[in-house]
Amino acid sequence: MDEALAADFEALGAPFEPEEITKTQAFEVLAVNSQSFEAFLECRTQWRTASTLAGITFVGLDYSACKLVLDDLQSPRHVFSDLRVMEREALNHLNGGEAR
Repeated sequence: MDEALAADFEALGAPFEPEEITKTQAFEVLAVNSQSFEAFLECRTQWRTASTLAGITFVGLDYSACKLVLDDLQSPRHVFSDLRVMEREALNHLNGGEAR
C-alpha cells in the first residue's frame, strides 16, 4: 500500500498499519460450523456503516441482504443465529474494541 492510500484510510477514520495486510493466521473451522462460517464470509459485503466526526462506525449486518444470501446458499435456519454471534464478535474488532 502506498502512503497516499494509507492517508486516505486515516482521513476516513480507519487507520491501520500496512504490515497488517500481510499478516495471516491459520485456523480450523469445525465441520459443524462450516455452513455458518461460509455464510458469514458470503455476507462480507453487507455491513451497515455510519459516518461520524470520529470516523466510520460499523453498525451491523444488513439482515435483509443477508437473508438473500442465506436463501441462495440454502442454509438451515440455525445459520442465521450463528451469523449473529459472529457479527457481534466482529463488531467488537471492527470498531476497535478489545478481543475477548
